[in-house]
Amino acid sequence: MKSLYKMYDKLLGYITKGAAMVAGLGVLVTAFIIFYEVIARGLFHAPTEWVMEYATYLLIFSGFLGMAYTMRVGGHIRVDFLFEKFPRGVRRALDILTSLLSVFLMYVCTTESWNYMEMSREMGIVSPSTIRFPMWIPQLFMVIGFALLWLEVIDHLLEDFFNFEKEGD
Repeated sequence: MKSLYKMYDKLLGYITKGAAMVAGLGVLVTAFIIFYEVIARGLFHAPTEWVMEYATYLLIFSGFLGMAYTMRVGGHIRVDFLFEKFPRGVRRALDILTSLLSVFLMYVCTTESWNYMEMSREMGIVSPSTIRFPMWIPQLFMVIGFALLWLEVIDHLLEDFFNFEKEGD
């Protein structure tokens, strides 16, 4: 069982880290296109229509893709001041309980964001701008982000439940 978990954890780690790199690239591209807008507007008096909309989509993309990596490295918000005072067994039980609740929550978030994206795709919903960007595309970022986070929460649950130790990331 432990070797199966290690394979799952290692594969998921590669996927999550890859997603985090793509998310970082999204933030970098966002910075470049906003810089372009500042130059175009300030120096050439030629504002763009597309920069604000695409920058928003890129930041949504980056935020959702980065959630799983944040979970992997323990970067999500956690209230430690009381938790650390409990014995190790109680902390483990609380971790398992919160992971079980999180698995359920991420399942709901993944399936509902999928349903929302599918509805937008089927109805042909586009952004209310002159660009008329298909809204199912940024909504797909939610689905991917929640699905990756769901897999990371399952990884965390397995790690706590079977008392596995993670190898260095």
